[in-house]
Amino acid sequence: SALRALEDAGTIQQEASLAPPSARPKAVRTATLLVAEEDLVGWRLSPSQRRIVKLLARFPQGLDASVVYDETGANASTLKALEDRGLVARGSRSVYRDSLADHDFIPTEQLELTGDQQRVWNSIREGLDHQHTDAKDNSGFAYLLHGVTGSGKTEIYLRAIDHVLKQGRQAIFLVPEIALTPQTIQRVAARFPDQVAIVHGSLSTGERYDNWRRARKSEIQVVVGTRSALFTPLPDIGLIILDEEHDHSYKHAPPFNPPYYDARMVAEQIARTNHATLLLGSATPAMETFYRAQHQELGYLHLPNRIIGHRNRVEMQAERIGKVTVYKPGEGAAMTADLPPVEVVDMREELKRGNRGMFSQALHEALKQVVENHQQAILLLNRRGTASYVFCRDCGYKVECPRCDTSMTYHRVDEMLHCHRCGYQQMSPTRCPECGSDRIRYFGAGTQQVEDELKRVLPDVRVIRWDADTVMQPDMHEEILARFVQQQADVLVGTQMIAKGLDLPLVTLVGVVSADPGLALPDFRADERAFQLLTQVAGRAGRGILGGQVIIQTYQPEHPSIAHASQHDYTGFYAHELLNRRELGYPPFRRMARILVQSTHPVNVQREAERVADTLRHRISQMKLTDTTLIGPAPCFYGRIDRNYRWHVLIRSQDPTPLLQGLQLRSGIYVDLDVQDVL
Repeated sequence: SALRALEDAGTIQQEASLAPPSARPKAVRTATLLVAEEDLVGWRLSPSQRRIVKLLARFPQGLDASVVYDETGANASTLKALEDRGLVARGSRSVYRDSLADHDFIPTEQLELTGDQQRVWNSIREGLDHQHTDAKDNSGFAYLLHGVTGSGKTEIYLRAIDHVLKQGRQAIFLVPEIALTPQTIQRVAARFPDQVAIVHGSLSTGERYDNWRRARKSEIQVVVGTRSALFTPLPDIGLIILDEEHDHSYKHAPPFNPPYYDARMVAEQIARTNHATLLLGSATPAMETFYRAQHQELGYLHLPNRIIGHRNRVEMQAERIGKVTVYKPGEGAAMTADLPPVEVVDMREELKRGNRGMFSQALHEALKQVVENHQQAILLLNRRGTASYVFCRDCGYKVECPRCDTSMTYHRVDEMLHCHRCGYQQMSPTRCPECGSDRIRYFGAGTQQVEDELKRVLPDVRVIRWDADTVMQPDMHEEILARFVQQQADVLVGTQMIAKGLDLPLVTLVGVVSADPGLALPDFRADERAFQLLTQVAGRAGRGILGGQVIIQTYQPEHPSIAHASQHDYTGFYAHELLNRRELGYPPFRRMARILVQSTHPVNVQREAERVADTLRHRISQMKLTDTTLIGPAPCFYGRIDRNYRWHVLIRSQDPTPLLQGLQLRSGIYVDLDVQDVL
């Protein structure tokens, strides 16, 4: 840039300084009675003034003015009149803006642990004590907690938090997305009442400011939040938990604003610096994390069994509904169960039998059974909207986003076409812009279309949809979940949002409408992501005494991601994928970096990408980096987003930082180390 050129020439000097906070402490008006109520006998007061006096007499310490108005029906002028007569003092007090203030959490006690949980907890407790007492030895500070869905990982997290609080230290509990984990927040806040703060990007400036102040004053003991919660200024961090550690949401990368970081790596460094314990939890750990655990870089802890509940409670519930339990007594007081059976339906065979509908015969019958038995089901379709693309049947014209060159999705709710890449919207055409034909066809299933088809084949079914369209408003996710928990719907239809963090005992069926989207993406993590999604969503079934089943519909039943997910076989998938990664030199064997070049001019973006690649090749040769290879330059899979054309250069190396250090890059070029996707 011009500024950098002037700085390099010594003409100017740039300095960075923190701007003062735009938020200020929040103050509320208060009112306090200055005289005893009995001393006001004989005073001439209006009815509203008399009501205020009677109310304030019951609260000598005073009340917020808003409470006074609500309780008495009076207003500010009435209160001021009492102040003018010397009977009431009006003041103010500072209050915190707290996103949990309007929630009522019933305190809960610790649950009895199973034998597996107890063994895991013993190891973690020893680590917590070691980190707290031995300031010189920082070995064994990080653990991978690998537990199947429903194995009781959250109870382990809560025990660990409780332990560090008793040590006088604080804890950070990270989740991929706040909107998808209301039950987790509920459990943490209920276990540690008045000690928890929520931190995420949707908080108001005032809420973020107050969280910061409370943390600095040691008034917060537990922070629950997304990746940015890592930077909460707690005075003595003793524990950092990353739940669902495999989730790509933990990477902060373009198109978000800088600074860019991987929360897993930052959490590890913060834990090391603060002599804290790091706990990474998942049913489907990231390949790199599991690899590190297998090579003793992380402690490995395993919870192999699903817990249904306390034995007495399970048996009472089973007796009440007349069901014979098939669950196995676990160690301690818990009942355990096998993970739900998974049926993979080959949709090619359905086509041969003449079924061209959205649901296979097996899924249709299972849904019908769920509705008849007054149980619940979850249907996953990794695509929102009504139709994934719109085209002309006469000339083949396909409606694409003018800013991204990707297909636009039709949404029935507002009858608009939406671009899911940049957010652009336009009216759906009634005639083809190319040939004028009115034979416009909507093709490809979305969540709205699944909802329509469900109501067509099962007219009495009650459906709730959970996707990015239905949870655009704050707290809508909580409302949708509450309605489903209260059995106001039989089927929950959603995108990958519904695969995370939900514990719904009445869900006896999970159906994956199509497991194929994403399998063919040109991304080395595509198979891993598909396996994780299928395994996670399958884990939503059978979490109560009614049991459960999973049906996966696909045109590729032999695909390794689907085959291993259908067996809940993480180690089998890991071994298979590891062979591929080793052969191709992908993580965890080598690190991947990406240089992304963007420009509104297609010729410029290609030219700049080629210039960057030439520079890198020259540096590789000059620095004798024999283990470093380049892929590209090439157009990205999503070649244009929000008017910007996109090219990239991929770097495979044991350590790409020497190659990138000191590399001069122009504006519009981004470097992404340890890249999470290459699309």
